[in-house]
Amino acid sequence: MHDHQRPQFHEFANSRAGIGAVIRERPQKYLMLMTFAQEILREAGHLSPADREVIAAYTSSLNGCEYCCGSHTEFAKSLGADAADLEMIASGQISGHRLSALLAYVKKLTLAPSTIGDDDKQAVHAAGFSQDQLKDAIAVCAAFNLFNRIVEGHGIAPHESYTQDAQMINTHGYDRRR
Repeated sequence: MHDHQRPQFHEFANSRAGIGAVIRERPQKYLMLMTFAQEILREAGHLSPADREVIAAYTSSLNGCEYCCGSHTEFAKSLGADAADLEMIASGQISGHRLSALLAYVKKLTLAPSTIGDDDKQAVHAAGFSQDQLKDAIAVCAAFNLFNRIVEGHGIAPHESYTQDAQMINTHGYDRRR
């Protein structure tokens, strides 16, 4: 995605923990975000957990956040995201994708949030998505704009593989306070 010099924080250097290292360092500030992640990505919703992970990965791709894009692509795959989902995330080409109307809304909300209008909402509904499904997509998009900035601001680099992370999340969830 992007080849840039990440900010260097010695406490996160060579950390395989990713965003978890940031959360563990300052749990009073960040631990509640894991409860938030659990709620918006995995708890009962109007979009499947796989679709919400696809939206998380897509939002992260729009932001150039390699760590979150890579991890949530793997998480989506672990929940049954198909080849079309994975190709869309990798290419950023939403045209013809089954979630294209939601993804167009997410793209605009990420890149130009103050320009969202009722016509954007109506386009989502015209494509067959409910208001509740749109609200789920908005929650994921908003969360990942926050998470991407925490990751990028702390210089968290992408990993080679997220398979082990996906297994852990699928087994234990995001929220470790439960």
